[in-house]
Amino acid sequence: MNKYVSIDLGNKNIKIIEGKEKGNCLIIDKAFTVATPINSFNDGQILDKENLKSAVYGALEDFKIKSKKAVCTVESTSIITREISLPYAKDEEMDTMVKYEVEQYLPIMLDDYVVEYKIIDKFEEKDIKKCRILVAAIPKLIVENLLKLLHEIKLKPLALDLNSNAISKIFNKKLKINDNTYNLNETIAVLDIGYRFISIDIISKGVPQFSRLINSGGKDIDINIANHFNLSLEESENRKISDCNLEVSQGLTKSAVILNDAVKSSVDNWITEIQRVFQYYQTRTTGNKIDYIYLHGGSSNLKGLESYMKDAIQIKIQKINEINGVKFCKGTKKFDVENYLNTIGAIIRLGR
Repeated sequence: MNKYVSIDLGNKNIKIIEGKEKGNCLIIDKAFTVATPINSFNDGQILDKENLKSAVYGALEDFKIKSKKAVCTVESTSIITREISLPYAKDEEMDTMVKYEVEQYLPIMLDDYVVEYKIIDKFEEKDIKKCRILVAAIPKLIVENLLKLLHEIKLKPLALDLNSNAISKIFNKKLKINDNTYNLNETIAVLDIGYRFISIDIISKGVPQFSRLINSGGKDIDINIANHFNLSLEESENRKISDCNLEVSQGLTKSAVILNDAVKSSVDNWITEIQRVFQYYQTRTTGNKIDYIYLHGGSSNLKGLESYMKDAIQIKIQKINEINGVKFCKGTKKFDVENYLNTIGAIIRLGR
């Protein structure tokens, strides 16, 4: 069975796993995180290739990664995703129709983008076979620079995935999350709360329906704390992790109250933006609703975040700690699965 390297390039951290898919399981050999070099990568764009290359290549060497086949997963505000409906046709005809639709209705120059799509549903309308298609338009510059990066660190690129697509591959089958069975009949929102962005992916009956990227994340909290306590961003992050707890409101010192209030101010802004996305999704089609919310990503580890958001949004919320179907090779050190969901999803069905 082929092993693959999966790399999730983020604005703050780079997540890497080595593993393989076997049946309905993903078997992990290694998983590790390295800091993204400052000013080397932002919003999907490589700003300093040499520093970024050195960080990734050095990590692969340090962790003795032998696999050469690689997939990279990324997110960016410059990636455009849309859902369109078209008459069902053969692959070549579908390619032509999709590109025509993109050129007509999206505000882009087609030559500057790589356009990919997947059929998410088939239906009949007035006796005509049609399909719903999820289209992604990715700037060629992002694709070409990531391709060069992988080549220069001596990896064989197999695919470039989007974080939203990687997540949808995890949730299109029955699985257990934190020992509870995920209900495929529900419509869920999967929130990846990162350092710079919050990615929202709405999945209904295992099929991706909608995705949005919110320009907010853990960095907003760090800036807020820094402004209140005159700290550096690094000191603010450490203070946030060690001292903040959104579930505790009694018996706090004055300093702890100020800290919690600073964090709540940023989280309240997150919630406002998240609810706007939910409201937009719910008004698109009659009957659209959100039954459940799952949290993952580095900033989802904020103490008390789960219950605080649940009280505000009034939807069941659960932070992902474990999912079934992910196994560890003998001798592999266990890791926080929720921090590697994008890399895990990117490997799924890679070898099929």
